[in-house]
Amino acid sequence: MKIRTGWLYPLLVVAVLLGAVSLRLADPSSLQALRFLAFDVYQRLHPAAYNQDTPVRIVAIDDASVERIGAWPWPDDVMAKLLRNVVAQGPAVVAFDILFPDAGDTGSIFAEAVASAPVVLPLAPTNLATDDPVPDLKAEISASGGDPLPFIPSFANVEANGPVLDGVATGLGATAPRSEEDGLLHRLPLVSRIGARILPALALEVLRVAQGADAYLLAVSDSDGFLSLGHPPGLTRITVGDIIVPTDPDGSMRLDLRPSNPQAYIPAWRILEGDDVKAAVEGRIVAIGLTATGTGDFVATPLEASIPRVELQAEAIEHILSGRTVTRLGEAVAIEIAIVVLLGLLLAWLLPRLRLIAAVAASLVAVVAIAAAGWFAYRDFGLVFDPTWPILSIWVLAGLAALYLHHRLEVQRSEVRAAFGGAMPPAMVDAVLRHPGRLVLDGETRELTLMHCAIRNFAAIAAQREAKDLVSFVGAVNAPMVGAIHANHGMLSLNAGDTLLAFWNAPLDDELHAVNACRAAARILGEVRRMDRGVAGGTRVGIGIATGNCCVGRLDAGDRPAYLALGEGVGLSEHLQQLSEVYGVGVVIDDATAALVEEPRLLELDLVRVNGRGRPIRLFTLAGVIEEADQVFAHLAPAHAAMIACYRDRDWDGAEAALAHCLGFRIEALLTLYSLYRSRIATCREIPPPPEWDGADATRG
Repeated sequence: MKIRTGWLYPLLVVAVLLGAVSLRLADPSSLQALRFLAFDVYQRLHPAAYNQDTPVRIVAIDDASVERIGAWPWPDDVMAKLLRNVVAQGPAVVAFDILFPDAGDTGSIFAEAVASAPVVLPLAPTNLATDDPVPDLKAEISASGGDPLPFIPSFANVEANGPVLDGVATGLGATAPRSEEDGLLHRLPLVSRIGARILPALALEVLRVAQGADAYLLAVSDSDGFLSLGHPPGLTRITVGDIIVPTDPDGSMRLDLRPSNPQAYIPAWRILEGDDVKAAVEGRIVAIGLTATGTGDFVATPLEASIPRVELQAEAIEHILSGRTVTRLGEAVAIEIAIVVLLGLLLAWLLPRLRLIAAVAASLVAVVAIAAAGWFAYRDFGLVFDPTWPILSIWVLAGLAALYLHHRLEVQRSEVRAAFGGAMPPAMVDAVLRHPGRLVLDGETRELTLMHCAIRNFAAIAAQREAKDLVSFVGAVNAPMVGAIHANHGMLSLNAGDTLLAFWNAPLDDELHAVNACRAAARILGEVRRMDRGVAGGTRVGIGIATGNCCVGRLDAGDRPAYLALGEGVGLSEHLQQLSEVYGVGVVIDDATAALVEEPRLLELDLVRVNGRGRPIRLFTLAGVIEEADQVFAHLAPAHAAMIACYRDRDWDGAEAALAHCLGFRIEALLTLYSLYRSRIATCREIPPPPEWDGADATRG
């Protein structure tokens, strides 16, 4: 029985998936915070390694330098000396991550030093009011594919250096590190703008000067795609000289951060005192910045609570030159949505078909797969996918689906209890509820062992009792009979008080169905004997057991659905129950049941022809239910078998001799059977059976 999900289930699944996709497209700040948290975890687990041969060296104006040289800011002559001493070591480019708004007047020694070397100075975009005009940039910026301005972070003003310094510098680049809402810096803007003026980032400008390039090219995608999922509109890359830098749509670059390494800094005091650092500086990019306590030029990253901003600029340059890319593909959102939809639909299809533990495991596997895929994409390919929204979506879908399916399962369990509660043993009901997939209600063909049980002298008993007493009697007899069937894994199909019909091997598999049916019969007869002790007349119960293929399924009959067995085995078991009175025994089983029971304590009763069956059926009884026969079975069985064999071989003398031997055991429960055979033998002596007679008694069919 699969969980019948109903029409609400697919609507629930579609609603959850649509809600999840809508949430992702809206991308609220809380979702962004979760996404950045996942990226932070990736970076902490797999930070970039520090390269001793890095093309960037940092000259740090650190605490020791301030202590030796004097408090910051330093005068023009000190800065000029610092710059000239650095340039003397042969760097490719010198970049300052320090603004000089009040330095470098006309004729200034520092301005002369800047003008005489490849120096890049910073600009600081701001939304605060300033009087600084936007200085003329040193390179042309063009765009292909569309207008980049709508996508580039905009600022109202810029904090510049002195106009003389900005004029003589080889390059000018913006320092606008942007912290996200979590207060951490995850991305570095490579372009910003003041109105329609686009400013390159300091790191990009350093690379332009180092290559001798004179222009930037911004590649823009203005494709809307479907809901902007395929290629979101915005910048895709920036080209400067021979270097191409992939970007996010707003022109920012995701940083592959490494742990801070202050030991690699060159203190400014060493440069000022004339130390030879040529081996570390020659041919490299030198970034000069503040690292001294209290200077305020510090930022927070996922790896460090506080690092000097100059080191961040150096890492950005290293990142670009190394070719390492941490890329969020333009198709990333579309891929993530596709993953959620496909996994969600797969889970929605699987959950109704799985047990609870398997369903939980499937959901966990989906979550782990998403997390692992995101991690390996980052670690091995530098691709950034968001695992948080897909995981959250799958959790919500699985949780709501589980709640709904649990409700539906409870409804079906109520139906199972209503349909089978009194007919099926409690243990079997529990098994069906634990494994609903094993239950087929629509109809199936199974090999069943069927039992028909009746109180043979019920009419006489009913005539002797008042109605209330009769109901009490039937209840007292019926309860242990039903209990015996249930205790041996039987399914009750009919309970008419004095008559029961039960079967085994449905709705659940029972490899010992014939054995269990015989055990139930033995227990019923034992219970009835116990009840009848000391009661005159007693209760006579007859049981017929037959095995064969039957169709089983649920029959919806109004408000009382029933699980029924249909087939000739049903009629045969009833016929065998009727024959039990003819033979005077408590239970009669057919040869198909006997073959499955493999019970050595069987006594053959007869060979009969039944209407509708081509071959005669051998009938047996259980010697174990006859106390006297059970005790002497080893001696009785050979004589009994000899009587049956001689009778069928037309050896009337041999049959009578074996019959006399059997009667000598004085087994009261078999006297009716032996009287029947005595009468048959006498009849056959008087009227011999025809030549084709095979020992079968057609009169019992």
